[in-house]
Amino acid sequence: MWSGPETLTSIDQSLGEARQAVQELDRQIQLTSKRLMELRQSEGDNYKALARERLDQILSGELVDGLDNVGRQVADLLKVRDSEIERLQKSVQESHEVQTQMEAKREEQRKRVAEAAERLDDSEAATQERLQSDSEYKKQYEKTQKADLIADQAEKKAEEAQSNREEKGKPYEDDPLFIYLWKRGYGTSRYSANPLIRFFDGKVARLCGYHDARPNYHMLLEIPERLKEHADRQREAAKAQLEKLQSMEREAAEADGIPQLQAEVDHAEEELDKIDAEIEREEKRFHDLAEKQAQYAAGEDERLRQCIDLIAAELKRDTLISLRRHAEATRGQRDDAIVVDLARLDREKDLLDEELKNHKRMYERRLERLRELEEVRRRFKENRYDDIHSSFPNGQLVGSILGEFLRGLATSGELWTTIQRNQRYRRRGANPTFGSGGLGLPGSGNVWRMPGSSRGGGWRIPKFPGGGGFGGGGGGGFHTGGGF
Repeated sequence: MWSGPETLTSIDQSLGEARQAVQELDRQIQLTSKRLMELRQSEGDNYKALARERLDQILSGELVDGLDNVGRQVADLLKVRDSEIERLQKSVQESHEVQTQMEAKREEQRKRVAEAAERLDDSEAATQERLQSDSEYKKQYEKTQKADLIADQAEKKAEEAQSNREEKGKPYEDDPLFIYLWKRGYGTSRYSANPLIRFFDGKVARLCGYHDARPNYHMLLEIPERLKEHADRQREAAKAQLEKLQSMEREAAEADGIPQLQAEVDHAEEELDKIDAEIEREEKRFHDLAEKQAQYAAGEDERLRQCIDLIAAELKRDTLISLRRHAEATRGQRDDAIVVDLARLDREKDLLDEELKNHKRMYERRLERLRELEEVRRRFKENRYDDIHSSFPNGQLVGSILGEFLRGLATSGELWTTIQRNQRYRRRGANPTFGSGGLGLPGSGNVWRMPGSSRGGGWRIPKFPGGGGFGGGGGGGFHTGGGF
């Protein structure tokens, strides 16, 4: 079994591996891009050598000067580019260090939250133990249970009456003659009609047996309404008893300083939330840097585009194209070697271009996987799955899915679903379902702190060993489903 904090640590370690994989691939892309640029420069050098070998002095001088000029411009641009890459890599490294420092800061704050939560838990447990032996509290608890049972039974009868009304009322409502007279209020003081209409309505009433049916239908409608009113009164009475019970619990909690301890937990968690917000901002900054780094690595930055455009423009000149064709068509040991080398450079450039495309696709996938894992961790923390009460009985399965996610064999949705399905709560000292906590009136405000309840969003109702109710035994409380 893994605890909540241990599971978060495992996710953090996986994040570290994902970031390392992104940076390792970035280094490979940088090397490939650098090699590709070296090949383009070598291509220019070969053309200069061909020019010296094959053309007349004037034309040769023009070509060599042109290629030399391009070479100098490219060299200057590459120096600027190297400086930009160095600054970018430094910023990425700084972001790594900041994230590491923030994670350490968060772990320290998480420990403070855990310590505050443990103090609160211990104090609540002591208060609950004291209440459990309080005779007045026991009496009020029994009254509350009884009131809820009565309200539940009343609501059940009201529901049955409503169902009965819908079933037995259908024949009346399907009779057009009866329903016509009913809507006109025939046979009651609200009926009003001229003598002629009254005469024919009387005939209709005798025809459909209205006088015998009307009292029955009236009672059929009246009973559910009266039972609903009675059930509402019983539920209000049960709520009043519950409020008395909670009042006794709050007084006991205040006497033991629990509100102050709860405030300390809330403050500690607020500080933890602030750190998490800082981490998210730094992660966004890291991804912005990583995307910019990817542009440089893939050779899509402005500096390298300028270099490629300069070289490409020079190599596309008709004179250079003619130069290569002339060298290929004639015999000569020196220029033949240069032509062979140019062909080799073409093949190697094609291979490196394809390799660069593959690296780029893989880089984008790894960067997206890193974002998804950061989102899983954000949701994990947002839902307080690192709470001291949180545990993962099948932690090995969570670890296995994490590994599959890093290898691209599982999606972030599958990972999050596995985390949610395996997350459980374990009771330490205090029982959140003690007393009124096991009587569960929505919106009434729990006296006892539910694990993770301060942040909300995504927590399932905890199922503690022994069930809820008074003293944590036997699943007591408003167990009949009557609204509490």
